[in-house]
Amino acid sequence: MILSSQPDSGLSDQDTVLVIMLIVGICFYFIPSIIALLRMKKNLVAIIALNFFLGWSLIGWVISLVWSLSSDSKPARIIVNQPPVKAPQEDGIDKLTKLKKLLDEGAITQEEFNQQKSTILKKN
Repeated sequence: MILSSQPDSGLSDQDTVLVIMLIVGICFYFIPSIIALLRMKKNLVAIIALNFFLGWSLIGWVISLVWSLSSDSKPARIIVNQPPVKAPQEDGIDKLTKLKKLLDEGAITQEEFNQQKSTILKKN
């Protein structure tokens, strides 16, 4: 029986190279899905499905890559410019009527009524 000085790792150098190539190939195959995931695309599931099922064909892989690199459409902004709605202006008669009502209710004095009345009449 011969004892070797190197422990048996289980994989030969060729097997290690094959495993590394397989991992690199899978990463390359899913580049469109990885890009879509990193860019948080709203169609992420559809891109991954296209990449998974049709990525083996060059056309499916290129389409999923372009889709993952394209920008999501932004909703259109609708800006409505409307002039501000103005309250209908009261004419002098309406103001005087309201003032007379306040005077009759006792909310204002005769002096305040006369002062406001003269202000309203000057404007008109």
